[in-house]
Amino acid sequence: MRFPLDISNNIEESLIFWITRYIKYKVNTLSSRNVKEQSKIQNIMVKLNSSPSSIEELSAIVKEIRKAGIEGIKTFYIPVSKLFDYLLLQKLYSLKEIDDEIVIDFLTSTTAGMSNATKKNYRNAITNFFNYLSNHNENSPNSGNGYIYHLNLSNWKGLSGNRGDKIPSYLTEDEVQTLLDGLKQYKFVSKRSYLFYNLIIRLILLTGMRISEVLNIRRDKIQLQDGYLLINIVGKGNKNSIIEVSKEALEPYYSLWLNSGNGSFLFYSPQNSQKRVNPSSVSHKIKELLRYCGIVKDKEGAHLLRHTYGTLLYSKVKDLALVQDMMRHADPSTTRVYTHIVDERRREATNLLNTIFNKKKQKNIY
Repeated sequence: MRFPLDISNNIEESLIFWITRYIKYKVNTLSSRNVKEQSKIQNIMVKLNSSPSSIEELSAIVKEIRKAGIEGIKTFYIPVSKLFDYLLLQKLYSLKEIDDEIVIDFLTSTTAGMSNATKKNYRNAITNFFNYLSNHNENSPNSGNGYIYHLNLSNWKGLSGNRGDKIPSYLTEDEVQTLLDGLKQYKFVSKRSYLFYNLIIRLILLTGMRISEVLNIRRDKIQLQDGYLLINIVGKGNKNSIIEVSKEALEPYYSLWLNSGNGSFLFYSPQNSQKRVNPSSVSHKIKELLRYCGIVKDKEGAHLLRHTYGTLLYSKVKDLALVQDMMRHADPSTTRVYTHIVDERRREATNLLNTIFNKKKQKNIY
């Protein structure tokens, strides 16, 4: 069903209307393989159909969508919700006033300092949103003709050069040891919780898996071969991968955890052996554990551990292609950020110039 682009004389109401419909569209198109309770999605659809009256109300619904198991909704909603705030500041009278210049100004000001990967996510989400608007509005009832946005965001220079490359937070080798030592001292509420977090943290540090990938590991997709666990996972973009990790490096936590339950998945809630666990709650707990160990970073939680894996791996192998393969990055530029952290060639070049200038300095010292 199509609607007028300016569904209301109030620009805020029009934006909320279209963002709500866009989110409903994404709920219908994003992966729902992790949805366990269909009734939750049905209730969410009812709320979306009732047209939220504020961006705060819509944000609360999006939070429910994430908890229900719809993957990737946050990636699309956050950029669009920030665009909402930005457009209100522009004092527009019609959605037809939005053009390349306004959108590029938004991207430039909002994503400054973010990594290229995050900038691309913002650009893709915004492009996707305006494509949706172009395809679902009409100038007059039953006309079939609507306003078309011809945004050319290729003019946006935010992705060029090194200024957009943000060095990811990571743990040094000493900090990794501090974290593992701290896990032994932390007073977990139960033995299951102790095993759960010790195993998950080690799994991510040793493999670089995303927290969603870890929590979706199925027991029947794990094989033991020559002392290594071969884990078949479904990663980003529904791509299948084989992850290899030393079983010995995960002991005794792996064997003890394996014996603590017998469901289809490897991980269930520490509090309830029959209930799946939410990735965000696990990540929040990992952040708490890091703080307990005295480790505070710009980016915290489970993804910090993935960055740590990529950083330490590159520092040891100096092979960007290998790190890209191990991290399962589709775009090499996503992996390249790790080269900004440790690069012996740059250090050697710096030392070489230091040597040259120090010699000249010594000759002219008198």
